[in-house]
Amino acid sequence: MIVDDHAPARDMIRQFLALPGMTFCECASGDEALKCVREFKPHWITVDINMPGLDGFQCTEALRQEHPSARIVLVTGYNEPQYQQRSREAGAVALINKEDLTALRAMLTRELAGTYFLPLTSRKKPSK
Repeated sequence: MIVDDHAPARDMIRQFLALPGMTFCECASGDEALKCVREFKPHWITVDINMPGLDGFQCTEALRQEHPSARIVLVTGYNEPQYQQRSREAGAVALINKEDLTALRAMLTRELAGTYFLPLTSRKKPSK
């Protein structure tokens, strides 16, 4: 599922992530995503952060309540330092910049190959 208020961004993400056997549901808002997730039941959801109505963080929290098994990746065109922490708090497994969708494709490819994917967690410094 791709949630973004800009149709060209949804199209770009869909084209970039298109892999054999993959089905997409596109939503233009957080409210639309909440309605669609009940029926579509996606494994992965990409959510834009800056949207009118529910922002990406609020949308992620609501989607986690509605469909807890979905892996949600927040995507943004902005490099705001506080987004990493807010993404974790909302329940996202990753925060990806729209300019680096290769990381998102790599996550999906690992998932399809059966490679375990670790969720976004706070990073601890290695102990000496």
